[in-house]
Amino acid sequence: MGKLVKNHWARLIILTASAYQVLASIQGFFWPKLFWDFLTTNLDHSVRPIPFLQIINLALGLLGLCWEWPLPLFTTAAESLYKQQRDAQRHNYHHGHKQTASNISQMVPQNTTKWTKFLAAMHRSIEARLMIYPLSSLAALLLYQGTNAGLYYIIGMGVYFWGFTEGEVVMGKPWQLPRRRRDGGVSRV
Repeated sequence: MGKLVKNHWARLIILTASAYQVLASIQGFFWPKLFWDFLTTNLDHSVRPIPFLQIINLALGLLGLCWEWPLPLFTTAAESLYKQQRDAQRHNYHHGHKQTASNISQMVPQNTTKWTKFLAAMHRSIEARLMIYPLSSLAALLLYQGTNAGLYYIIGMGVYFWGFTEGEVVMGKPWQLPRRRRDGGVSRV
């Protein structure tokens, strides 16, 4: 039996939550309702006459879908960045070179733009997910139709945090399993 790769499991949970949030926000355009309207009416202006909360939920849901099932442009950029950094580190390690600013700049592909590098780094970052998804969860929990999505986000964040504490990394390509190290040691996944 293999080990459970928590970031893949969390990715599936967040994909479900994001899809649910998008559908809930679309339904919220037609039937605007806050989940907490039985306690107070102060937040009613966030759903009608201008649907601010529905637009925020739609944007955050689409962000979650794009982040967890990213476009090939970002995944190939992330994979190529990872491979070039790994190869440069191995080369420097085997030949006894110290890592300097010039060596590190040689590790980054020259044909990628700053925007692509940023998106590739965001795709591989569990920390960024743990900062953005609480906002998605809060927005979904405020909308009546999105309470289940908010709960799914909380579960997905818990699984991402579990994987983060065990040292898991998100690979550049979706659904790719982490490889073992060449030195015979077991990877932290």
